[in-house]
Amino acid sequence: ENTDHMVDADLNPQVIAQVRDATDLVDVAGDHVKLKKRGRKYEGLCPFHEEKTPSFSIDPEKGLYYCFGCHQGGDSIDFVMKLDRLSFPEAVERLARRFGVHLPPASPDARRRRQTADRLRTILEEAQHWFTEQLDSPAGASARSELERRGYEKSTWRDFGFGYAPDDWRQLLEHLSRRHPEGVIIEAGLAVQPDSGKNPYDRFRGRLTFPVRDSEGRLIAFGGRILGDGEPKYLNSPESPLFHKRSTLFCLDRARRAIADEASAVVVEGYFDCFSLHLVGITNVVATLGTALTSDHARLLRRRVGPDGRVVLCYDADSAGRRAAATGARVLLEAGIAVAVIGLPPGTDPDDVVRTEGGDAVRELLASPSSLVEFLVQDLPDERAARQRSAAELAELVGSSRDPHIRDELFMELTQRIGFSADVLRDLARRMSGRRGPDRAPSPRASLAAGELLLARIILDGSDHWRRLIAREVAPVQRSDPRLGRLIRELQRFTGDESASDKDFVRWLQEEQGVEGDEESAELMVFVAEVSTAAGPELTDDAIRMQLQRVLLEQWKAQAKDLTAEIRRAEDRGDLTEVARLQQGLREIRSRRPGF
Repeated sequence: ENTDHMVDADLNPQVIAQVRDATDLVDVAGDHVKLKKRGRKYEGLCPFHEEKTPSFSIDPEKGLYYCFGCHQGGDSIDFVMKLDRLSFPEAVERLARRFGVHLPPASPDARRRRQTADRLRTILEEAQHWFTEQLDSPAGASARSELERRGYEKSTWRDFGFGYAPDDWRQLLEHLSRRHPEGVIIEAGLAVQPDSGKNPYDRFRGRLTFPVRDSEGRLIAFGGRILGDGEPKYLNSPESPLFHKRSTLFCLDRARRAIADEASAVVVEGYFDCFSLHLVGITNVVATLGTALTSDHARLLRRRVGPDGRVVLCYDADSAGRRAAATGARVLLEAGIAVAVIGLPPGTDPDDVVRTEGGDAVRELLASPSSLVEFLVQDLPDERAARQRSAAELAELVGSSRDPHIRDELFMELTQRIGFSADVLRDLARRMSGRRGPDRAPSPRASLAAGELLLARIILDGSDHWRRLIAREVAPVQRSDPRLGRLIRELQRFTGDESASDKDFVRWLQEEQGVEGDEESAELMVFVAEVSTAAGPELTDDAIRMQLQRVLLEQWKAQAKDLTAEIRRAEDRGDLTEVARLQQGLREIRSRRPGF
């Protein structure tokens, strides 16, 4: 997914900071949006969604934008990435060119990686050309018959990239070794070097082949389906400098536009499940490559479907498929993605349904998938004790969603379907997961409470004196929005970092993300943009003092309340030693009533 090898520059943190400093976000956004100055901010109609009333705002001092309608936000690099669908390095390069920032050449290591990738890709492209030639040759008759049996007309073969690997030990190797060393052919995953040290041989033999491409459409590996009997039925290229199956989704290059347009992705298990759906015009479909859905896959999907999108799991209708769907659902929920599930006829897979009932049958299923909870409760036992144990497992599963809005909806539906109260389910979920979950937090896109918005503004716009006080006294927990808790934790890191003392906090946050930060870092920067561009009264010392007094008093009360509840539980257990320890803690808290 990362395309930084396409940009022949050393994008180190200092260079990225230079580009951010040089870029005028008002100038960049002004190419696409008619902006009007209001106070120290600029406003206009959002370029990311249709609207008639301006909800797009820019803070030019921090170089941040935020839309209060569609909740997109970030800095100038994010703006260019989202608007023009560029990778992070491509966006940096474009802004550097525009604002006259010299990008130093890539490091020797980066150059070597690029040269290796280019060499491997050249070999893979030659192999793809050879495989397609073999499909058209007399030896490819069995592969052609298989494609025709599956309903693929010849006009589609080139589009899908089908080819044929002859049932021979060294044909491809001998073809490629005229121009390339055997070691590089092995590195590309096209040949196997036996442990015995004997001569290498072709990896793909007697198989229908198809190319595996990255999200930009570049060839990175192959898949092969055996013709006739034999194991394994499907074979992938091995891991290589180009191919990492845990972070590759098959057909994402073909599906990316449809996924973005529909804010929905369909995930299937098999290559031909994926091909069949694309063949009948259902093009927002991807497949995992012989591996369970991973957190890397989930991040890729979340970026494509967007914050309000969803992923539909369409796995085989057997017990293994149901288990895979439940496992995949957890991974997606943990990434903050909404999940639905397609229930296929028993014993079938998507390819079967397309071939026997046609594309319209699948479209009908996709139009009304089962909710995740509806899918999960199908296997609940009738006996009450067993049902409660299963309910606890389901509650823990739906409680794993990192999007509080999705989590609340799932708990509500689970409550309706199995007859346990939402509080009981949340308690079961906490016990199962062994953590105090942020169950009652609002959606990341919900408005902050006025007091918490003010606290976030103090962190971002207040003086160093107030920032240091917040870092020392205000606990990150018990915040109604988890992003505010994360901001406080980052502030604590910032104030404890001696090398950061001369830096602006927001710029330090951006630098901490690295070249491309993780999902949580990106969410935090959107939150920073939202707070920075929100309208609000002037921050006076009196207003700040009053708000911090209020925050610390609420925190003090919450700590005392939590300890009182723990004391009650310890008394119920008869643990007198623990009661005494907790009561001492409660006395200490009550003796430290906060104040300035």
